[in-house]
Amino acid sequence: MHFSPTALLPSLLAAWRWWSGEIAALVPARWRQGLAGRRGRLVLVLGEGGAELVHRGGGRVETLARVDLDPARQEAARAALAALPARLRRCPAAVSLPADSALGTEISLPLAAEANLAEVVGFELDRRTPFKAGEVYCSQRVLRRDVAGKRLAVQLTVVPRRLVDEAMAAARRLGLAPDRVEVASEPPSGNLLPAATRRLAGRLPRVVPAGLGLLAALLAGTALLIPLLQAHLGAAALAAALAENRQAAAESLRLQQQIDAEIQEGGFLDARKRQAPSASEILFTLTHLLPDDTWLSELEIAGGEVRLTGYAASASGVLGLVDQSQRFANAAFRSPVVQDQRVQREQFNIAARLLPRGAP
Repeated sequence: MHFSPTALLPSLLAAWRWWSGEIAALVPARWRQGLAGRRGRLVLVLGEGGAELVHRGGGRVETLARVDLDPARQEAARAALAALPARLRRCPAAVSLPADSALGTEISLPLAAEANLAEVVGFELDRRTPFKAGEVYCSQRVLRRDVAGKRLAVQLTVVPRRLVDEAMAAARRLGLAPDRVEVASEPPSGNLLPAATRRLAGRLPRVVPAGLGLLAALLAGTALLIPLLQAHLGAAALAAALAENRQAAAESLRLQQQIDAEIQEGGFLDARKRQAPSASEILFTLTHLLPDDTWLSELEIAGGEVRLTGYAASASGVLGLVDQSQRFANAAFRSPVVQDQRVQREQFNIAARLLPRGAP
């Protein structure tokens, strides 16, 4: 029987496509994300003057097009996106919200909370902000670690859920599939989307790395060795993944035990959550406590203390009301009372200690 090498070519090409697809599925997710990051990212930047589609990559930002977010006039925007070079269309997508759409604050947590930072922040959210966890998307970023003091400084960024959902819907109408929503702030806010909803935005590059290509060329020499090698690679990858998962589970269990011990010893979450009044409760108390001729220009709640700055017909009268309230104690002026001739009111700056719930 006459053997022709060209007759074997279609079978080899089919085997190559199957094998490369299977190998791609075994590549760890963080490697695939790293490869995607080299292509850059398409970002839909929302602002007061409208929206722009930009490409970020290699330390550069390139504006690609102005975008009309009106659903009735988005055909031109979709057409402009479809006309982009293929290398740009394959980039992962993100949405950037304006800085004034977010509430940012710095909070202090125990160092052990870093292992379950998102969970801990969820417990603290309604105490640290005027919102409940179900009303917002938030991101948290570690600013500083005080190892000696066992404390963690965390930057918390909160955006109402409605704003994020509307921005995601606008991006999808353009044909984008964002896996990241961020706030245009400094320092960067981080990704507001929960980890469970994030998607891998990019695919593996079409060009296989040189080393993998060399290995593929050797494997393509015989169709009989391809299934055997595939089985070997699959078993090795599964074994490595199993070992990595076991190590991660052991570390997670150790950190969880450390957090549980600290929570049990100090009761730093449950006790404080039960005893400390929430921001909404404090606002409710002040609204009913202060006279009608009094208004606040600034309200600060921090470190178990509330600080009031505003104007009243009688600043000393406001001080007496705050001090006699069952929510506050040790009320005192933080600075001298000033008569403001413009509004014919006394400007005051009062600080008082917050009393826990149930205090006599």
